[in-house]
Amino acid sequence: MTKDELAGEVAERTGVSRKVARTVLAALLDTITEQLCSGENIYFRGFGCFETREGKKRRARDPQGEGLIDIPPRIRPVFRPYKDLKEVVQENLGRRVAVDFLCLSAKNAGKVSVVGKFNGWNEDRNPMQRLPDGSWVGEIQAVSGQTLRYQYWIDGALERDPAFPSDKHGVTMRQI
Repeated sequence: MTKDELAGEVAERTGVSRKVARTVLAALLDTITEQLCSGENIYFRGFGCFETREGKKRRARDPQGEGLIDIPPRIRPVFRPYKDLKEVVQENLGRRVAVDFLCLSAKNAGKVSVVGKFNGWNEDRNPMQRLPDGSWVGEIQAVSGQTLRYQYWIDGALERDPAFPSDKHGVTMRQI
């Protein structure tokens, strides 16, 4: 996305003209640049931080002759995304994998579901199916590389999965 496309998206979402959105975006970028040049960091809570960092001194091959030259350290601007932004990007772009669940402790239950943050702790979103031996099986799609926090919803009661470790509240934690 280009700066002009970004201004167009801002204009569409806010109802202001493209010209106003371009002006505001240019002012924002100029302000960030000026603050970084004066040694200040810019913090956007829940999003990230613009800051400056000094690179390391290094040696490289001399392109005009033989031997090595010393390259002095440089100060460069960096953006450090915060946890919320990283999680949203990973959730939307991460590779999805099938995660299987097997509940053996509810042979006489009428309804079993797997619930967690991935489905808003809603027992109706991921119901499990009873197998002939009385155990329950289910599957969800999750982003690879995350830790799932979940519980089994068994006839209205939340229970941990004994096959994986859980926290002090009985919420099971499983690395995908």
